[in-house]
Order: sequence, then C-alpha cells, then structure tokens
Amino acid sequence: MRIAIMGSGGVGGYVGAWLQQAGQDVHFIARGAHLAALRSEGLRIEHPQLPLQLPPVQASDDPAAIGPVDLVIFAVKLFDTEAAARQMAPLVGPETRVLTLQNGIDSVAMIRAQLGPAAQVRGGVIYVSAVIERPGVIRSPGGLHSIVADSAQGDPVMAALQQAAADLPGLEIKLSEHADLVIWEKFVVLAAVSGATTLLRARLGAINGHPEARAFLRQLVDESIALAQARGVGLRAGLADEVMARIGGMPPAMRSSMSEDLERGNRLELGWLSGRVHALGLELGVPTPAHSAVYRGLVLYENGAPAAPL
Repeated sequence: MRIAIMGSGGVGGYVGAWLQQAGQDVHFIARGAHLAALRSEGLRIEHPQLPLQLPPVQASDDPAAIGPVDLVIFAVKLFDTEAAARQMAPLVGPETRVLTLQNGIDSVAMIRAQLGPAAQVRGGVIYVSAVIERPGVIRSPGGLHSIVADSAQGDPVMAALQQAAADLPGLEIKLSEHADLVIWEKFVVLAAVSGATTLLRARLGAINGHPEARAFLRQLVDESIALAQARGVGLRAGLADEVMARIGGMPPAMRSSMSEDLERGNRLELGWLSGRVHALGLELGVPTPAHSAVYRGLVLYENGAPAAPL
C-alpha cells in the first residue's frame, strides 16, 4: 500500500517506521529539523526491547509532491487538526482512506468537516507511548503497541492495513465493528492518565504507588465513564476496574505526551481531554470535579509556557 503519515511525531513516526519495516510504501510528512534528519540520517526507534533503525526515508513537507495515496495515517496534535486536514487534501483521492489515531472523541468529525462529507475517514485508537527524542529519533519506553481501527464493514483498505502488520513485533493492528465504543474507552484511559501525570508532574509508577494519587486517578476514570453514560454511550459494566488494572500494568516510567509537552513548554491538548470532560460535564449537568481541577490547574499552560511575570 501507498501510505502517508500526516504528522510524523512520536505516534506517527512510530507507526510509519513499523509499516515501512513491513515493506509498505510509506511517505512521512514532517517539517524543520525532524524532516531534515529523516531525509539525511533515516528514522530510528529507541525502544528497550524492539529498537528499529531505518535508512533515509521518503519525507516531505509538501503533500502535493506526494499526491493521492491509499491510506493516510493522521496523527497530528488535536490543536493542529483543522489546518493539517486542509493541508493533506492533495493526499486524498476518491479511494483514499484517512485513519485518525488522534486523542479525544472529536477527531473524525473535525477532519470530515474540512475534507467534505464524502471523505472516507475512519476512527481508531493507538496504545503506545512515543515521543520525538531528537530529530529523526522516536523514543518509546515499551509496553503496549497496538492500534484498534474501524473495520468499516469489511473495508478492503482497512483489511489490507491489518494484514500489513500481521507479522510485526512492534505493531499490532486490530479491526472493530464498534469503533465508537473503542474510542470512548481509550478516551477514558487517556484523559485520566494525561490528567494525572501532567497535573501531578509524576510518572505512573509514583501515582500507582501512592494511595491518594491513585484515588485521584480513579476519580478521573469514573467521571469520564459517567459522562459517557449521560451521552448514551454503551460502555460495558466493570470498565472502571478494568481500566485501573490496565493502568496498573503499564510501565512505571510511563507518562503522557501531554506531560512531556508541559515539561518542554509546548502547547497542550488539554482542551480536548480534561477540558472536554469539564465542558461536557457543564453541558450535561454531570459533576466532574477531578477533571475540572486538571483543566483549571493547567489552563494557563494550554498554549505553551506562559510569559514570565513582569
């Protein structure tokens, strides 16, 4: 398959690297020093069990130079969604599928609003921790490395994507007929982990090891589930306990990309995670004190590190 990675940061770079390792024709959309490194030195995945080194890869900052592809993996930060969706228009032909692996619960609608109602946009989630360590280098602490994507009632392109990753040690792809539920389940996990690790400035090992911090994490999980129920999303009974067990099994060194972004002074996806829970809670009349505390405690950093006081 001819695949474009729209957003070749931590997640996009990780997925694209493994798909290229599987023999797919992968084109990375990147910019700046990261783009230069991809072109000159290749792409490297630093991983404790599954390191990967690719030679110089096909990379560009101009989607028009690539043209229509079979599949776009859309992995930009949520605050860049609208601009990136417009920019990728030259990649999207009548038979192109766009698979969004973004965080949150709004991605499919946001992309389709830019590309038009005929666009074949598929929702999906990815479970992997990966960030740009330096230009051309993606760092992952290990743990989960799986994608769950919309099967779209047997869409052949989605089936081909699943088959492409069938023998990969570093990437597993599953298809689901209930992508909306999968996206909400990921949102419950991600909003809690991102909120706790970022507000508390701590990694999961420390949070899971302290009873008060773990209680805060559970409160974040419970609030998102309550919101889903209020919106009529049929999440299964017992999900909160499953989520806490899953988080408890994650690598102790793991933290969210939002926590990394806060430390680096970058923009945060806050408005689409705890901020989204906070706003939906107000809209639906569902109390969300923990997520509201995360949102209000970080809102001054939402657009990057605030200017130094006068």
